[in-house]
Amino acid sequence: MLYFNQNVIRLKYISLLVLITLLASCSTIQSPNKRDGGLNIEGDAKKKVFDEGENNIQNELNNEKVESNKLLDPMANIQINTEIKKAYKQTANFIKRKQYPKALNLMIKIKGKYPQLSGPNYQMARIYLLQKQFDKSIEQVDASIKKNPRNYYSMSLKGVILKNQGKFDEAKLSYLKAIETFPNYSKSHLNLGVLADVYLGDLSLALSEYNIYMRLTSNKDKKVANWVLEVERRLKASK
Repeated sequence: MLYFNQNVIRLKYISLLVLITLLASCSTIQSPNKRDGGLNIEGDAKKKVFDEGENNIQNELNNEKVESNKLLDPMANIQINTEIKKAYKQTANFIKRKQYPKALNLMIKIKGKYPQLSGPNYQMARIYLLQKQFDKSIEQVDASIKKNPRNYYSMSLKGVILKNQGKFDEAKLSYLKAIETFPNYSKSHLNLGVLADVYLGDLSLALSEYNIYMRLTSNKDKKVANWVLEVERRLKASK
């Protein structure tokens, strides 16, 4: 009987050690989605940031200058008037408050009134992405690019959508197209850097894109500066 009890105690002790080991390993291992955050947008911020999910997407979207479409729609042959600017601003405010139906309806209205503009389709793509409606988001971002083939905002956004669909190679091509169209758009470089770092395992590309992003943003992003140091360490260790 004593022998039996000792075995039971020993088994319980071993089971406890195994449980502690498993819990410790779970606390230290991060999946790619945990590091990058999963669902990201514009800036695709590597959430070691891109994400708690919707909140970080929203933060990235809110940083976009809605008036920027004035620069993106020179082919539309219409003035970006007060009504359009106001609508973009209202859309950003609706998004902040997660009032996505209101934001979407407003952009549908503007798109109907000014069908030449690529901006409303771009905004609609962002709204659909926030709701994880990837197919609708791709449809709108493609419509935006069709209206204005130089809309690098939409090209970069398309990369984000594709990344969230797990289409990493296609996402890379979309980011590269955005960079080719306008090399000084910093978020395209950040997006590509995160993709290369977290999903493609291309540390050389990641380091290059992070450094370009830092240069374009005057080295002000301390978070990305730390990523640069981390990637440099990993590259050195791999040699």
